[in-house]
Amino acid sequence: MPLADHLLAPRAVFLASVALAALLACGGGSGSGATDEAPLGGPAPTRPTAPAQAAAGAVTVERLDDSAECAALVPDAAPEPVTARLFPPAGGTCVGGTADGTGAVALGFRDGAGSLFWQATTADGRAQATFAAEALVAAPDGWQGLAGGGDLLDHVAVAPDGRVRRASAVSPDPAERTGFRWRLAQDPSGGSVVLFRSVTVAGNHWNALDAYRFDASGAPRWPEAVAVSSDPDASEPWFMAAGVSTTGAALLLFQDSAFVRARWVEPSGAPREGSAEPEPSTGVVGDGLAHELDLAPLLDGSLAVRSDGAWRRRYAPLAERSEPLPAWLAERSAWSFRFTRGNAGYAALEPAGRASPDCAQRIELVAPSGRLCGRVTLREEGTGCTTGALDQGWDGTVVQQSAADACTFRWWPRLLAR
Repeated sequence: MPLADHLLAPRAVFLASVALAALLACGGGSGSGATDEAPLGGPAPTRPTAPAQAAAGAVTVERLDDSAECAALVPDAAPEPVTARLFPPAGGTCVGGTADGTGAVALGFRDGAGSLFWQATTADGRAQATFAAEALVAAPDGWQGLAGGGDLLDHVAVAPDGRVRRASAVSPDPAERTGFRWRLAQDPSGGSVVLFRSVTVAGNHWNALDAYRFDASGAPRWPEAVAVSSDPDASEPWFMAAGVSTTGAALLLFQDSAFVRARWVEPSGAPREGSAEPEPSTGVVGDGLAHELDLAPLLDGSLAVRSDGAWRRRYAPLAERSEPLPAWLAERSAWSFRFTRGNAGYAALEPAGRASPDCAQRIELVAPSGRLCGRVTLREEGTGCTTGALDQGWDGTVVQQSAADACTFRWWPRLLAR
C-alpha cells in the first residue's frame, strides 16, 4: 500500500484545545527566567514553584579511566541546568522528556483519558506548541512519532517548535483491516521505521505485518510499505519490534507460534529472504506470549533486544538468530543507552523507579570495547528519592524528570555533545 501524505485538519482543533491545558513554568542557570506568557493562549502560568528551584541540585563529572579510547567520551564540565514544571490537565500525569538535534526539548504528559501529549520548549525553556504522539523518537531537527489511534494512525514529523509539519498514513482502510498494533524505532542516521500489524476483515482473517521507513525530514524513504509477513492466525503476532542498524538495514522481529522470526530489509526497501530456522521465543524474549519488545542499535551494527524492560540478546548485522549481549550491556540489563559524544561510545542511563537514598541518578560513559570511562552523577536535594525518567537527546542534551516531583524537569544543554 503506498504511503499517503495528508493534512491533519480534522484533529487540529482538538490538539489546540488540549494544548491550552498544558502550562509550563521555567527557570534555570542558563539565563532563562520564568515565562509570563502561557503557551497557545492559555492563562498565564505561575512562577517556578519551590520544587522546580530545588531540582537544580548538582552534577558531577568523573573520568574513571585514562586510556586513549576514553579521551573523547568524558566532558570537561557541565553547563547550568534549565528547570521547568509542567501543569497537565486534571487527572493527567507526566512521563519524561527528550531533546532533538537543535537543542529543543519535548516534555511528555498523559491526559486523564490516557492520551500522550508533548510540550515543546526551546533549549532555554520557553514554551512552544503542544502536540500529540503515542510514540516519539528524537530526530536531528525535531521529532518523529505516531499519532492517532482507533481507525487512524499517522507517522508525524514534528518541528522543534512543536508544529506537525508532515503526516503520512500508516494504517490501512479500517473497512478492510482491523486489529491494529504497531512499533516505532529511531534510525541512528536520522528518521524512523514503523512496523504495523493488521488483520483482514473479510475471509479467513489473516494477519499481515508491513514496514514503513522515513528519512530525517519525515518523508517516506521507501516508495511503499514493505510486506514483512502474513499468517492465517488472526491473534498473532503477540509481540514484535523494529530497529535500524548502523549499517542502514532495518530489522523486524516478531512472534510466530512458539518462535521468534527475524526479517531484514535493505536500506533501499528490498526485503531479504529468510533462510535460517526460527529460534524458540523463550530464549530471546522470555516465557509467555505478552511482551513489550524493543530493538536498539549498537555501534558495531548489531541490534540489542529488550524484553519487558531488560536487555536479553542481540542480532549481528543481517543475522536471523540471536547471540549473547556484550558484557557491558548484560551488566546493565535494566538500563537504557544512547550513542554519545559523536558516537565515541555509549551513555548508559540509570533507569527510573529505583530507590536512591542520596537522590542521585547516574550516567555511565562506556567505550565501544565495554570499558567504563566515566560517570556523570545528577543529584537533587533531599534523601530517600525514587529516580525519574532520564534520557540523552540527539544533540547530547540530558533531560531528567525530578525524583521529588514527576512534573518538574531539568536539562543540561549539550552536556554530552561532541
